[in-house]
Amino acid sequence: MHLQFQTNEFTPAPYAHAIELHLDEKGNKLNVVFELTYMGREELELDEILQEGFSENDDLKWEGTLNQDWLTAYKKLVKQGHLKKKTDLEESENYWQIKTNGESGYPVDEQMFLEFIQEIQQAVFESLEIEAPLKITILRKDRDQENKFVFNASFVKRTFERKNGESRQAKDWSELNSFLKEVFWGDFRPEQAMKKSPGKSGLFLNIGDNLWYEVGKSYLIQPSKLTQFLD
Repeated sequence: MHLQFQTNEFTPAPYAHAIELHLDEKGNKLNVVFELTYMGREELELDEILQEGFSENDDLKWEGTLNQDWLTAYKKLVKQGHLKKKTDLEESENYWQIKTNGESGYPVDEQMFLEFIQEIQQAVFESLEIEAPLKITILRKDRDQENKFVFNASFVKRTFERKNGESRQAKDWSELNSFLKEVFWGDFRPEQAMKKSPGKSGLFLNIGDNLWYEVGKSYLIQPSKLTQFLD
């Protein structure tokens, strides 16, 4: 599969970008050539780019293989990711050009392809150690007991698990997106967060940034958004 993607015209620099992917089966693994290019940054001052959390040059190219779980996901995409002809794009539409199995076109289900390339991108970032594997901790504490739930996800390995003390529970990869959407639904207030593990009662969240967010104070969210994953 050869896939080309570009963000729509409403996506401003420094976020506007293009991705090109070459994917093919290699034994029981998925061979990947990934290229990420940011666009329109020449119009910005360096300080403007840095303030948004980027660096002076975030373009990258990576070539390597991903495991059998990735190959399975790729085969599912090839089978279910139908294409259509599309010649005109609205300004709000992303650009896609996909070639696979002798066909070419625009995805019928754009979200399916978008989630796939976003996960590939995270796997590349993890491989290059640009970002660490995902680790989210939810701490529920009262006077009598403390329960710490650690959620680990590796995009390279395509694994997702929940750990509570000595107990480990493997979770289906398909659950990760809904988990992240729920956990990040609220309003973070980092200036009010704690820099040390909390010593008082409450419900707390750590998203890997060395800060502890207290639900209802430094993180505004319905508690049930988090506690639903603890039972």
